[in-house]
Amino acid sequence: MTSPWPPERIAAVAPEPSSMTAARGLGSAWNGTGRNDRALWGECRGRGTAVYRTAIDLDGPSYRCSCPSRKFPCKHALALLMRWSEGAIAESAPPDSVTEWLAARTAEAAPANEAPGEPAKTPDPATVRRRAERAAAGLDDLDRWLTDRIRSGLGSVDHSCSTYDDMAARMVDAQVPGIASALRGLAGVVATEVDWPARVLAEYARLHLLVVAYRKIDDLPGPLARSVHTHLGFPTRADDVRSEPAVRDRWQVLATRISEDSRLFTRKVWLRGRDTGRWAIVLDFAHGTARFPVETPPPGMLVDADLHFYPGAAPLRALAGTRHSVPEPFTTLPASLPGTAPDFDAALDEYARVLGADPWIRSWPMLLDSVVPVESSGAWHLVDRHGRALPLGGEDDTRWRLVAVAGGQPLTVCGDWDGTRLAPASLFTAGQEVSL
Repeated sequence: MTSPWPPERIAAVAPEPSSMTAARGLGSAWNGTGRNDRALWGECRGRGTAVYRTAIDLDGPSYRCSCPSRKFPCKHALALLMRWSEGAIAESAPPDSVTEWLAARTAEAAPANEAPGEPAKTPDPATVRRRAERAAAGLDDLDRWLTDRIRSGLGSVDHSCSTYDDMAARMVDAQVPGIASALRGLAGVVATEVDWPARVLAEYARLHLLVVAYRKIDDLPGPLARSVHTHLGFPTRADDVRSEPAVRDRWQVLATRISEDSRLFTRKVWLRGRDTGRWAIVLDFAHGTARFPVETPPPGMLVDADLHFYPGAAPLRALAGTRHSVPEPFTTLPASLPGTAPDFDAALDEYARVLGADPWIRSWPMLLDSVVPVESSGAWHLVDRHGRALPLGGEDDTRWRLVAVAGGQPLTVCGDWDGTRLAPASLFTAGQEVSL
């Protein structure tokens, strides 16, 4: 029999403290609760005549609830876990809806080569050739545009949003959306950065290098060629990723962030291998009111699992594969791993190595130990025990929260380094994880 979770573990999976507060108010609203070795379930009375059916797969853990909340787990799932922790849920046979849900999750978790179905379709060669020709023509157009702007001088050309949006639209038509995304961000750089000419010039150089690399794509090593396709925005089939060799490790979930753009929700999860020190980023997408297709353990949890990395010169993004254990909390971050040294040398060395392998990377994760956030005259930095500093990026409210939690004491920060500043995603202090 699976042991009930202690209150601190339930609090660790809560998306925010207010969810725990709301869950505590649902103690007497339950009917039809039950449990077995794998799952919990029950019905919670809502306002009026509403009844929310909640189920939890403890092997994930994974949560299902009929309520409209976008928080995972929702307050009803947290309340059900709390009742289980208090010994208020008796063992019983699951209803058919829970049995079917668990069976579906088991089928989804089966290896792809054991699942029935038709083989993946091979892309049509003619379609691939037409896309390559369209991309080449679009990139030639981009290179001429960049050359004209450099020749005229950055101070004498238009940097309005409409100018970059027009060129971005042409790149979308050329089926290189990765270029379009980079162009749309440049107007904001000009509007907000004091030293914007240096940033814009560096981005122009990066785009020119990408154009040159695509022209010589057949001469590049295989992994670097895949990176070029990725940065251009060429799609990679999930089946191709899952055919890559699995990397098994005890993956620590260090941070999770959900962003929204025109009703498209993106969930980004930072993972680090406990044994290898390897980084991984898992991205999931959901549109409108749809839920994310896969449940992921919350920050502060560790799971023994396989990951399949997208091919490239510096693989980072990955798809989740087989899980070999139930997620469990972790309380330590070993300082002996790369990137967690008391100073910044190991983390910056890793970034330099990755940038040398893939010169178009936008950012790379870092885990910095024993650093103190400092603000002085509007300038933000992370300062290590030797007095060395790295610029700290992110939103002001995020940085002030980092300062408030630190209270002048050293802590561990996880975030993304873009070569100029670190954007924090989470922090660890006194054995606790705090999402930013």
